[in-house]
Amino acid sequence: MNIRTDSKSIALLAVFTSLVIALEIFPIPGVTDLYTPVPNFTIDWTGIPIMIVFLGLGGVFSVFTVGVMWVFIAYRNFQGAAFKGFAETFTLLGLIVAKIILRNRDLDWKKSAVIYLIFACLFRGVGMLFGNVVLFNLFWGWSYDTAFTISMIYVPWNIIQAAVNVLGGLFLYQLIPESLRIQAGLGLTKSRETTVYEEISEDELKTGTE
Repeated sequence: MNIRTDSKSIALLAVFTSLVIALEIFPIPGVTDLYTPVPNFTIDWTGIPIMIVFLGLGGVFSVFTVGVMWVFIAYRNFQGAAFKGFAETFTLLGLIVAKIILRNRDLDWKKSAVIYLIFACLFRGVGMLFGNVVLFNLFWGWSYDTAFTISMIYVPWNIIQAAVNVLGGLFLYQLIPESLRIQAGLGLTKSRETTVYEEISEDELKTGTE
């Protein structure tokens, strides 16, 4: 697994991670946070920049972004961070599995989007069905039967949130012109040698060839 360490990738990671932090710290009710009929659950935009990081910079950086999100929620609401952290992690696991399945397959972005959508919704829906049971029991001491029954209510909303993350991220990612994506290095897996070459200045290259 190649981990991108060039300055361009780090800068892009910082930008998108900052968006995640801003969406968590400064939510706009009715715009970036949509209330649902179930208690303590909102549909939000936090997962959209995480999806863009996954598509453009890879799974390792998206895991880092989820970790940063968890920290910025946990310092003021540890229980909320536990639920949100589990949910986004399950979504990310689904995306990673989908990416492995899509590897070496020549599919257009629309067909790929369907695969990403299915696995993200499946992993988040099933994962949080059981994740909520564990957290309900841990934080509030509910019996597993009660926790499972209540957790069932949250499944469709977690699926909707996963769909928002995937479709929103894919839509915004596709809006970025291809030439700009190539220039920014989005979606490219860079080896260490390529990264080193890119960071050598033109003067240094000329000096090395003389």
